Amino acid sequence: MYYFVVLLRIISAPLIFVWPLQVIILSFFLDVIDIEFASRKVLTLAKYERYDKALDLWWYLNAMAFSWFYLPDYKFLLLILFIFRSIGEIIFFIKNNRRIFFLFPNFFENIFFLIFFSIYFRQLNFLLDKKFIFFSLSVVIIGKIFQEWWV
Repeated sequence: MYYFVVLLRIISAPLIFVWPLQVIILSFFLDVIDIEFASRKVLTLAKYERYDKALDLWWYLNAMAFSWFYLPDYKFLLLILFIFRSIGEIIFFIKNNRRIFFLFPNFFENIFFLIFFSIYFRQLNFLLDKKFIFFSLSVVIIGKIFQEWWV
């Protein structure tokens, strides 16, 4: 079952250009549940983390490409965050030490979610208003730092 989830993660990522909302939700869900299947004696934790980070990078690449074309007001912010996280991912692959992610938290994906959902759902548009953007970004960034510290 784990390899089926991996296949779904690979195939679904580029479909963000066709069904963005559904693919974003699916990608998030698959990323959350894949460890459950991998932990059933399919992979060691070390191998799982390497596969998971490679699949994450594939997802980030597709989300960044989508952002470039469909979120033009935010593409440079997201590009900087994408590069920042990618540096962390590369160091992780070289050092094989996930503590590096405390220094390179995944702000990209979380801020991508904030921007996408704030634009997609009109009720959330206020989160990107000049009045609230600093607060919105602060909540996402602080929450992500705590998550990276916790994991």
